[in-house]
Amino acid sequence: MEEIDGLPAERLAYGVSRELAQYRATLIENLAYTISLRLGKGKQDLSVDGEVELQFDLREAPLAPLLLDFRDLDGKGNPIEGTLLGSPLVNGWEAGPLRQLNGHLFVDASHLTTGRNRIRLGFRTRMAAAGRPLLRYQDREDGSVYVYSLLVPMDASLLFPCFDQPDLKGRFTLIVDGPEDWSVIANGARIDAAEGDPPGRHRFAETEPISSYLFAFAAGPFVTLGEGESPFPLRLHVRGSQAARARQEWPTLRELTVGGMGYLANYFGHRFPFSKYDQVLLPGFPYGGMEHAGATFLREDAILFRSTPTRGDLLNRAALVLHELVHQWFGDLVTMRWFDDLWLKEGFANYMAYRTMAELQPLGLPAEQIWKRFYLTHKPSAYTIDGSPGTTPIFQQIDNLKDAKSAYGAIVYQKAPGLLRALCYRLGEEPFRLGVRRFVERYAYANATWEDLIRCFEEGSEESLAHWARAWIRERGMPRIEVEWRCEEGTLSEVVVRQADPLGEGRQWPIETQLLIATADGTQHRRRVRLTERQVVVRGAERPSCPRFLFANDGDYGYGLFLLDAKSRAAVTDDLPTIGDPFLRTLLWGALWEAVREAEMAPEEYLRLVLRAAPQESDEDLLESLIERVGRAWQRYLSPAQQTRWLNRIEAQWAAGMMNAPTVNARILYFRSFRLLTRSTAGRERLKALLGGRQPPPGIEIRPFDRWRLLAGLLAHSDPDAERLLAEEMRRDRSDDAVKQAYLIGAARPDPSTKRRYFADYVSHNPSIPEDWIEGSLPFFHLPHQATLTLPYLEEALRALPRLKRERKIFFVLAWLNHFLGGQTGEEARQVVERFLERETLDRDLTLKIREVGDELVRTTRIRRRFAEEDSRAPQRKA
Repeated sequence: MEEIDGLPAERLAYGVSRELAQYRATLIENLAYTISLRLGKGKQDLSVDGEVELQFDLREAPLAPLLLDFRDLDGKGNPIEGTLLGSPLVNGWEAGPLRQLNGHLFVDASHLTTGRNRIRLGFRTRMAAAGRPLLRYQDREDGSVYVYSLLVPMDASLLFPCFDQPDLKGRFTLIVDGPEDWSVIANGARIDAAEGDPPGRHRFAETEPISSYLFAFAAGPFVTLGEGESPFPLRLHVRGSQAARARQEWPTLRELTVGGMGYLANYFGHRFPFSKYDQVLLPGFPYGGMEHAGATFLREDAILFRSTPTRGDLLNRAALVLHELVHQWFGDLVTMRWFDDLWLKEGFANYMAYRTMAELQPLGLPAEQIWKRFYLTHKPSAYTIDGSPGTTPIFQQIDNLKDAKSAYGAIVYQKAPGLLRALCYRLGEEPFRLGVRRFVERYAYANATWEDLIRCFEEGSEESLAHWARAWIRERGMPRIEVEWRCEEGTLSEVVVRQADPLGEGRQWPIETQLLIATADGTQHRRRVRLTERQVVVRGAERPSCPRFLFANDGDYGYGLFLLDAKSRAAVTDDLPTIGDPFLRTLLWGALWEAVREAEMAPEEYLRLVLRAAPQESDEDLLESLIERVGRAWQRYLSPAQQTRWLNRIEAQWAAGMMNAPTVNARILYFRSFRLLTRSTAGRERLKALLGGRQPPPGIEIRPFDRWRLLAGLLAHSDPDAERLLAEEMRRDRSDDAVKQAYLIGAARPDPSTKRRYFADYVSHNPSIPEDWIEGSLPFFHLPHQATLTLPYLEEALRALPRLKRERKIFFVLAWLNHFLGGQTGEEARQVVERFLERETLDRDLTLKIREVGDELVRTTRIRRRFAEEDSRAPQRKA
């Protein structure tokens, strides 16, 4: 592209380039928006008209046109220019038709001046069930319509003309005209109507400065809970058909939110940053939540459970609610300057959510139980990605915000929180907190970078962190930590802790961890270890007796692949049932699982160990993890012959567990896994018995969601009664959710025509099919035992990636890959992926994502080659 009107090509590129953003940030300040929107609820009201007035100061008059961002999408999700209405006004003058190019509006420099400027534009946008900045949902139970915005990471410019970059914060004033029976929730507080306002007009006070992607509103006949109940304006909004369920959950949510506000305001040293806090429950919301300033949107299903919740479900909900609450400070009050620092908000939100839970102790759980769950929910998934050739640094270079979706993933959401915990361990609690407080105070209502954060930590701790930050934030990957030890005359004489780079790229990291030395008499010795080179020799004046085992990440303070040496693994395998500390037991089970993934421990050995230990396992978080890993090991790492050998034992033990486990929580865990794994004739008969209300697990209510999942198991294995039972369920369940569930589980039918029809839906970009329906059906489309049916779609699914990345919301591409690749376990699929990468030219982000997700397929084939082939040569043995 050549220069136009004196503007360099980089500034004119589609999206928001870094060059454009940096130029505008040096030129513009004191930005404010007044936005007026007109909404209708009829099926024909899919176009939304509005006006926006931008006021801002220019530090100097520009010599070339000033670019605003405003774009649209055609019916297939392709970018087109946005629709302007009426005649634009710039500083009171009619500016005539504005040039539009690549999603930008050109405001002629001759209309602008140093100091205060004002631009007024009329515009039109559209809404749909999916793929738009405005999403429309119709409740099938009562016919009500709900509309809400979703603008991350640069979708504000799909809704209205703006400067769509995070470091040009603005004050937003909103006016919405809608049906008289609707309520509207927005960032600002609702204010009284002005004289002459028509019925159905909603006015909102000006906000504090926020980034464009944090602007939001939701409209519809919401039921509101919480008015007048709290010393701080705190409310919950839910669609009318779900109000009864919401009333049951509101006291718990309110207590959690109020407690979280108090703890976080004290920890950060800054009051709640906005005038009020609304939580809006939305059906079909694409994410768990979105932290709009003063108005968090939450996925309805994540708050109002459709199945009897386990303790883990309740803790996940608490973590979600607190994650979005933390964002009000980390993300909304202090915002990253550019999306390559996404971890500044997401990593902190996850880490501080668990810190808050450890303080509030939901469900009466002590802090160590919360940090144990932090490990389970963060570290294994982070290690899976970070050990793959597709991993990336935490800081990801993003040259244009149209590519910001690439920054979202486990590295930001799981690795970054783990590193913040490691940094807190390194610095100490008080220096860490001092650094956080400095950061919040210094950059309140402004923007910051990771260098700013590290500088605040250095000031708070008086320790140089340049090397730590460079290794952990700017470099990719993680260390593999191994321990070697020897004894002399019955005592431990030497311990060597070594690190290596699993990717073979020669990196090394500064590591701070806690070494556990467990002796045969049950004594435990702990040593703090700082590893800055390839290895460190750990010696001390105290020489404990020769240990049973050593573990190099006691307490989970370090980050990396911490493996057990051969002697320790053998001892741990024998000792696990007798290790009383559930946190340590969880970490050691994790080390054994990593040995399976590294092809150092046979999957069948792991299964044998879990099935022996599970009936006695009292820690329900750990039990949940073990049950999930049994399913993964059986489905992925065993050959078909091995699967057949283990199936009856797993089914029988899981069936016994869901009937006889000592707690309701444990019985639910076994029940959920049983309905997912079972495939034998006897197992399917039990599914039908549960569906018919016969022999329900004690204390478990079989809710409509459970019934749909039971039907999925029958459909997936072509049970002769499946279609009849499905038809009966569709007649019985007339709820709003039933149509969605029928679509989701329909993908499980094991026939080519079904797979062909669903795949056509996936790639057609049909705006009438909500994105959460598409994403929710992928697990059923890709059931592991149906891999031969879905393998023909693998290459086409890979070819669709560029368009999906452009059209779909964040996280969708990873979900797509996790299922299209994760549903495969064979060598043929691995070769399809390799040939595709050799033949096709994709952008670096997509190539890395394929390598990242495809690593599990590579590992699967490696594990099967080693242990399934060994098994085929060995005499047959019982499971």
